[in-house]
Order: sequence, then C-alpha cells, then structure tokens
Amino acid sequence: MKRIMVISGLSGAGKSTTLGFFEDLGYFCMDNVPSIMLENLVNLIMNSSVERSAMVVDVRSEVFGDPSRILKKLKETLPDVMKIIFLEASSGEIINRYALTRRKHPLMDRTSSVERAIEKERMMLGEIKLMADYVIDTSSLNTHSLRERLKKILETVEEETGTFVFRISSFGYKYGIPVDSDYVFDTRFFPNPYYDPDLAGKTGLDEEVAEFFSRYPEIGEYTKSVLEILTMAERNYSREGRNTISVAIGCTGGKHRSVYIAENLAKMLRSRGKSVVVEHRDIDKGE
Repeated sequence: MKRIMVISGLSGAGKSTTLGFFEDLGYFCMDNVPSIMLENLVNLIMNSSVERSAMVVDVRSEVFGDPSRILKKLKETLPDVMKIIFLEASSGEIINRYALTRRKHPLMDRTSSVERAIEKERMMLGEIKLMADYVIDTSSLNTHSLRERLKKILETVEEETGTFVFRISSFGYKYGIPVDSDYVFDTRFFPNPYYDPDLAGKTGLDEEVAEFFSRYPEIGEYTKSVLEILTMAERNYSREGRNTISVAIGCTGGKHRSVYIAENLAKMLRSRGKSVVVEHRDIDKGE
C-alpha cells in the first residue's frame, strides 16, 4: 500500500527534522508544497511507482490558497494512504529557537513581533491541526527524542494497515545487547576500520568506511544470509498474526561494522518493497 505522510505545524517546531527523518528512510520528500499543486501532486504520486512519500504543507503553502480545504478532501478520499503529522511547541520555546538560529519567522512581514507571528500562525493552521492524525509537542524534545517519537508513529501507522515492519538497530556489545531484539547478529569477526587512523573517527555511514568494507566480499555474503533468514521469519511471523521483527546488528562499539551492515540490510529489504525503520543506537558513543 502507498503511504503519503503530510508534515505540518508551527515554524520552528521541527518540520525540517521530521522531513529529514522520512528522507533517511528512503521516502520521496518535498518541502513547502504550494496548496495549488497539492491535489495534482498527490494524484501524480498515486499513479506513479513511488510507494513512500512525505511532504511539508504549512503557512508558506497558503500563498496560493488555503491548503486545509484540499487536505480535508484528500484525506476523505485516501484515508488509509494519507496521514498528517502536526508539530507544535510553546511560544516561548519557538522564540528561543529563533533567537538561537537568527532566522526570520515566515510571517514576520505581516506582524510586528515573533510572538504575534507565532499566534497568527497557530490560527492559520488550526484546521490542519484538527484533522491531523498525530500531534507532537516538541517543546521538551531534542532531535533524537523527536526521531524516536516519529519511529513509534510510523510503526503504528504500518501496523494499523497490516504492513510488516522490520525494525533494525545497530549497537555496540560494550554497551549491551538491545533487550527487545528478536534476532541478534554479530559482526565482530569482520575487519574493524577503527584500527585505521583515517577511519577511526568516521562511521559506517561514511563513504570511506563503505570503501573499506567493499574489499571484503564476505560481508555482502553475510548480509544476504541475514536477509534470507529474516525473509523466512517474516513468512512465519505473518502466519501467526505478528507484523513486526526487531533485528539487532552488533559490533564492538556500534560505530562502523554494525552500522554499515544494518544500512545495507535495510537497503536490501526496501528493494523488495519492505517497510524498514533503522536506528543506530550507539553511533555517537565511539568504538
């Protein structure tokens, strides 16, 4: 089933972080979609090969008309396909964020202060908030916490529609095995880039580390073997009415080998049309 995630909410509440989250998951992403293009864009997506997409619709979209009316029509037409996430935060927190970034609120030209601009924005987006499937208050959330909340929402969305979800987590054994894992795969027997001074400070997400691992074809063979195990598990779990598998990929510190293999495993699963959520638990802790 196709999935269209609409991201809306207050400026400074985390829409860019949210769009980046979906982009990292392989979604086709669009920012600042004009309301006049919204209906045609959704129709184009529905008739294309794009299975997963995410778009930001907010006050900037209102330059070309009211997007709430169009979103309401689309949600009534595609209730299982389109989901709306609305992000908000306290006015004080948003003011602080603007002070830190020194950016200009998009409605500042229409009012005399950031506080008034925020209140005007709340009013303009009121209808979208009412029709939202999920409302997130990011006042006390950092980037990591927001992404965690989004993962839970995405898992809920997929489970509600019967989509099987693979939850893949890389980790470091020195920090403990994730307790909620159904499957744990060890990668510590592969060469470790940590001992290369040029790669020690990088991660399995970097091209230089990927190039290092490309010299070892057994890593690809191992990943394919894991893929086949999970494919078999999915068939049997589905028969039992379960639609989620939690997979943990571990190396010593959770920074190089486990991250690289987790990402490649996710890429293989997505190429087969599977829904995948990836987390790198220990990537910032070192090796």
